[in-house]
Amino acid sequence: MKENVDNAVLRCVKEFRVLFPDRKITTNAIVDWCGGIGSGKVVQRILGRNYEKKGRGKASYYQACQMEEKMNGGQID
Repeated sequence: MKENVDNAVLRCVKEFRVLFPDRKITTNAIVDWCGGIGSGKVVQRILGRNYEKKGRGKASYYQACQMEEKMNGGQID
């Protein structure tokens, strides 16, 4: 079965959030977690389109938009 890169990265982010709820979602953390699904630039682009970016440069991280959190009742799907 084939899965497009966007869906694969988003699936990995959901897994990451479930297993490591206290860790920040960073580009490097997701690249490491995904095991080579996409380059850092690809992961950064996907995260930027689907999550809210906080901070700048190396200190930046991503978090779920408030609308997503409300829709899930604060739960990770």
